[in-house]
Amino acid sequence: MISRANYLMGRDVKWPLTVEQEMDMHKLLAAVQGLFTDFQGEIKISSGYRPAAINAQVPNSAKKSAHMSCQAVDLYDPSANLAHYLLDNMSLLEQWDMYLEDPAYTVGWVHVQTRRTRSGKRVFKP
Repeated sequence: MISRANYLMGRDVKWPLTVEQEMDMHKLLAAVQGLFTDFQGEIKISSGYRPAAINAQVPNSAKKSAHMSCQAVDLYDPSANLAHYLLDNMSLLEQWDMYLEDPAYTVGWVHVQTRRTRSGKRVFKP
């Protein structure tokens, strides 16, 4: 599915992970694997680990993005298949304790995270 190397995108060489980031990444990757166990299609990362220096260069990125703590991943989704799958299987988000950014705001990709949202809603607006 998604490997550690794919998630880190080589960025850990210049910006090594802390022990906490490593643990958060492990939890995230396991949850993503669980979310998409029954999904019939390709899963590909568009954005994984984002150190602060990289995050600052991403247009419209949150200043405290969950990508920086290894608690979020963006997945390519040009046909919205992943988004529909998750919206049709909301119980998976609960089961894996994951949160989905409202797909209306992420056209072309899906953002999922393990970090709890302020609202506590499984599908949230940025």
